[in-house]
Amino acid sequence: MKTITCRNDAGLEAVFTYDHDSCEYFLVSCDGIYSVKNAVSTSQNATTDGTTYNGEGLEQRNIVITANIRRNHRQNREFLSRVFKVHSEGTFIHEEDGDRREIKYRVENIEVAETGVIRPATISLICTDPYFTDAAGTIKIEMSQWYDDWEFECEIPEEGMEFGHRETDTIKQVDNESTKDVGITITLEADDKVVNPIIYNQTTNETLKLLCTMLPNDKITIKTTEGEITVELLRNGKIIDYNYTVDEDNDGYIQLVMGMNVIKYDADEGVEYLNVKFEYKNRYMFA
Repeated sequence: MKTITCRNDAGLEAVFTYDHDSCEYFLVSCDGIYSVKNAVSTSQNATTDGTTYNGEGLEQRNIVITANIRRNHRQNREFLSRVFKVHSEGTFIHEEDGDRREIKYRVENIEVAETGVIRPATISLICTDPYFTDAAGTIKIEMSQWYDDWEFECEIPEEGMEFGHRETDTIKQVDNESTKDVGITITLEADDKVVNPIIYNQTTNETLKLLCTMLPNDKITIKTTEGEITVELLRNGKIIDYNYTVDEDNDGYIQLVMGMNVIKYDADEGVEYLNVKFEYKNRYMFA
């Protein structure tokens, strides 16, 4: 059974299903979750047949929920007005056959019939980012890091014991199941001196190299999502803008293309002291 949940920024949520008995809002229809509109920009030249392609991009998504209220009309109407707040962002969650995907929205319009035994409610939502993501959250990939081996209760044998171990995997295969290329958040942590860390996507031949020296306990966070490309260093509790360290000879910021990607990391010096992990969200055109 399809279930739609709309949750506002305060955590208040309304649930829409096809079951009158278990839900206050019977779902009649939900438009805009299985359709997208791609805006293709072209220009016309009087001396050329056809048009010239300039670029393209998905337009914002308009989701329209139609539901029926058959009882507690005033209370349920007031509740909808509290859930669908203006001047704030909410989360639309679509669940069907065990799959849960979500998308951020802002309220365009809400209308509830004034009279009737069954009173229709229509809610129009605008999603400026038209892509759905997995409701489970981000996918995290750890390429190398330290793992604790010490657990309580603990008895140390005469020959001693290891309190932790480091697993190193400088290359990973990552399957991007999205319906588009996606940006990632890369975290680099140094156990000791690391010079000029490098991230590769061998599938696309993209290289992201930072011209810097990492000191022990330094942490660099790199975000490569469209519109949110940043490089920051956390050192001694202070966050420093590190965009200027990006090598100008780079092929671009690393992203994951649709399908299989091969990600690798390295450094000019001290790669054995570098701990690397990254995370990303799958992005889908349909719920």
